[in-house]
Amino acid sequence: MGGDVAIAGASPEQGWPVEVCDDHTHPELGPSQTVMIRSGGLATSSTTVRRWTRGHRRLHHVVDPSTGQPATGCWRTATVAAATCVDANIASTASIVIGDAAPAWLDARAMPARLVASDGTVTTVGGWPNDPAQSTAATRGTDGA
Repeated sequence: MGGDVAIAGASPEQGWPVEVCDDHTHPELGPSQTVMIRSGGLATSSTTVRRWTRGHRRLHHVVDPSTGQPATGCWRTATVAAATCVDANIASTASIVIGDAAPAWLDARAMPARLVASDGTVTTVGGWPNDPAQSTAATRGTDGA
């Protein structure tokens, strides 16, 4: 489905399963996790998809507004759960741009998130589940749970 999911209306008791990964067309190529969402939205921003080469430089679509150039932060993928899909999308893109400051920024806003570093290391904040078997916690803060 791409990087954004919004939930409207009633959901199954356990929520809707959503696979979170670097590239939805090839989830096996990086760390992935299935989470359950019951309400709100979930968005992933990534520098691993929508890439191209100009000259000898690899570029991507996430732009740092302070430079007008592709963001050079430490995260290749940022997935955020929020009350709305728009809020999740804003936070996931901002996380790529602000780099190292993203975990504290997300945590201060009680936004559950999963950040994947350039080397594939996964960092979770704001109640995002560390254990894929306990993935329903990813919606904490989006539906009052």
